[in-house]
Order: sequence, then structure tokens, then C-alpha cells
Amino acid sequence: MKKKTSKHALSGQANKLIKKYAFGSGLFGYVPFPVVDAIGIMAVQRKMLHHLAKLYDLPFSRSLAKDLLRTLAGGIASRAAVPMAIKVIPGINVLFGSTGMAAIGSASTYAVGKTFKRHFDEGGTLEDFNPAVEKEIFDEELKKGMILSQKKGKGHKDHVC
Repeated sequence: MKKKTSKHALSGQANKLIKKYAFGSGLFGYVPFPVVDAIGIMAVQRKMLHHLAKLYDLPFSRSLAKDLLRTLAGGIASRAAVPMAIKVIPGINVLFGSTGMAAIGSASTYAVGKTFKRHFDEGGTLEDFNPAVEKEIFDEELKKGMILSQKKGKGHKDHVC
């Protein structure tokens, strides 16, 4: 029988998972090949959702998670287009394209994690997650994630990466 975890402890564990995966997806931003980086970031997000669902003792469907992520993060594509395009320009690709993609990857993973964590905290599951309803929360968390990813390396204790 599984030991019951307090809501506070569960929330703390979920936040640690989110930070860990935000860091991991940020690293994919440095992959020098456009599109491969985005696929890697999406895979990290799907794996994070799997671990969050497991933490909350919820059923997980890989295909449903993939569909939900694609729908929820659909607006990220326009933000990622510039860093992805810059990656094909020799000389500046790592400095600008990779750094931009790393920030977007980290921030979007943070936002995905926080959005699903909130949904799970309220008793929701993957099956009843509605991306259209959660989009506003995702956008707010994405803004927070971008701010936190920019504080990376500046000694800020709450940074994403």
C-alpha cells in the first residue's frame, strides 16, 4: 500500500521535478540542429508529465500527453522560430540561437510543469485537462519562467536553471 504524502510535501516534490526538467530542457536548446532541439524539449516535457502523474498517483498516457503538450504549447512555436532560424547562421548560431532556444525551452517546461501541477493539485487528471481553459495560466507561468531563466547565472536562488 502506498504511503499517503501530505499536500505540502507533494507540492515540494513536484516543484523540484519541475526545476529539474526545466534545466534539462534548457540544455536541449544548445543542440546545434534546429528542430532536433524542439523535439528534445518536447520529449523532456512529456517525461516530466509522466513523473508528475506518477507523483500524484494518476494514470498516464504518452499519446494523450503528447497531444496536450502540442496544443498547450502551440504558441511557443512563434517565439522559437527566430532562435531556430539563427541556428543555421554560422558564427552566431551558438551565441544567439542556442541561448534563445535554451531560455525558451527552460521557460516553457517550467510553465508546462506549473500548469499541470496546479491542475493536479486541484484534483484534475490528464484526461480532464483542457488546454484552452488552462492557456491563461500557462501564459502567466511562461512569463514567470522567462524571467527566471534570464536570472540564471545572476546568483538568484529561484532561477529555473
